[in-house]
Amino acid sequence: MTYLPFSADWLTGGVRGLPRLSSRAWSRRSWRLGSVRLVSAALLLVMGLGSMAQAARLDDELLARDKTHQMPDLRPYPAGNQRKVAFFELMIPLVVAENQRIAEQRDWLLAMRKRAGDGGRDYSEREQERLNGLCDQANLPCDVTREDIGVSWTRLLLRIDTLPLDMVLVQAIEESGWGTSGHAREGNNLFGMRCFSRGCGIGPPGREYRRFESLEAGIAAYFDNLNSQRSYAELRELRGRLRNAGQPVRAEDLIPTLSAYSTRGNAYFTTLYDLLRWNRGLMRTVRERLAANGALS
Repeated sequence: MTYLPFSADWLTGGVRGLPRLSSRAWSRRSWRLGSVRLVSAALLLVMGLGSMAQAARLDDELLARDKTHQMPDLRPYPAGNQRKVAFFELMIPLVVAENQRIAEQRDWLLAMRKRAGDGGRDYSEREQERLNGLCDQANLPCDVTREDIGVSWTRLLLRIDTLPLDMVLVQAIEESGWGTSGHAREGNNLFGMRCFSRGCGIGPPGREYRRFESLEAGIAAYFDNLNSQRSYAELRELRGRLRNAGQPVRAEDLIPTLSAYSTRGNAYFTTLYDLLRWNRGLMRTVRERLAANGALS
């Protein structure tokens, strides 16, 4: 495992008070790797901050990844724009990659559903294996055979779907303190996900935070949580209605369906809306620069 590389001082030769975070090339069997330097004139002039970022094209299956990444320590970056940019450069490629993985799965399911509707079932062993795997991911009791998947396509497709990038980011911000919390740094858990058996994770017995082997695993678990658990059925149903109506699925629409995520009720929603309002412009700027430099391809 390696650390996801980025650096705030590659261009200037060092910014006083900031660490030199190493940048290593990394590879994967099923990913296409692009190593790029993010050069944002606006960020350099306004914040005095440059960066490097690497991202990879996802393979279809999470388990095919040969390299994963650990959460770096962002605390040496001063609170404010410098830490925010470092956080977004870390998280945006990983969340975009997870959404790409799920979008590929969903496209494949849509193609399979169309084939089934056209009378072209007769699923191969490989197709049956993949369908069963997606049912497991969606937490649905399928019984796939050569002729049938054992569950409605609608139910399955409601649970194999993407999430708005900005919603994922603001939840990660709120649940991890911009990546500086103990469960983020020690357990690759940026979403405050808990476990409840003694010794299962990080923290006091009975209320421990889950520990993940990599940032990718933690992000995938967050997606699986919202996409499969009963508590978030309202989110999935609303997302499905918006998709069927040809409307965009926006963070603002889905945030009110997250009541099971926090005991704070409306105060939690208000916090997420505030984080959206305060940071959406910077999210867009960082994402555009990453995309322009090939880091999201």
